[in-house]
Amino acid sequence: MEFKHIPVMLDECIAGLNIKPDGIYVDGTAGGAGHSSQIARRLTTGRLIAIDRDPDAVKIAKERLYGLNATVVHDHFGNIDDILKDLGI
Repeated sequence: MEFKHIPVMLDECIAGLNIKPDGIYVDGTAGGAGHSSQIARRLTTGRLIAIDRDPDAVKIAKERLYGLNATVVHDHFGNIDDILKDLGI
């Protein structure tokens, strides 16, 4: 199965976030990790939490975020409070 995901307004989103290398960021609808990967690449000691409920998206996100300061969670963003609590954030 091929997973296709085209990040929308990627450059504008990244510019608007003003990413800090030590910040904590959450992508609640990570999809194929287009936005997440660009955020995570800008982190040094910071952390990205990428959440998606689609198991195919989670699999791709794990592959694309491997080796970066990122945690991929298979869940619904509506559970963000519990997710962050479980991660100690």
